[in-house]
Amino acid sequence: MKLFGWATPEGWRQGLRPERVGAVATNSGSMSGDPDWSKNQRNTEAGLVDLVRQIEALEKAIGKGLYRGSLKAVARVWKPNQVQNVAVLRKLLAHMQAAERGLQRMEAAVGRTGPEALARVLESLKLDSLERVDGLETLKEIVLKLEAGAAEANR
Repeated sequence: MKLFGWATPEGWRQGLRPERVGAVATNSGSMSGDPDWSKNQRNTEAGLVDLVRQIEALEKAIGKGLYRGSLKAVARVWKPNQVQNVAVLRKLLAHMQAAERGLQRMEAAVGRTGPEALARVLESLKLDSLERVDGLETLKEIVLKLEAGAAEANR
């Protein structure tokens, strides 16, 4: 008896799942010799590699703390190449891109308030540096406090 692709150890490593939980699986393209299945599989693998590359490129932009914090929060892994699910990689990429935008917004606020304001905000959050920021919520709190300080300074 042949197993479905998702039911094999290789399928488990790739994160394959049956199309519907609780449904009886139908014969997949891999079992029927469908040439489109292998083409789609290659496209999926290329998509994984591309997403991992994009995610890894953000490490320097967002810093080690936010990078690792994002990996842990979104995918529960230490390295993006450990994720074999395109949807999770896309979510991870979006999370890191949000962190990058948050940092740009923070830099703009620091430009208006000065680095002393950033130091005060970090101290109020019991953080000794930006490298200790490992989540979007903390980054958001820093940005909002800096922007509030900038608004007060302009009054």
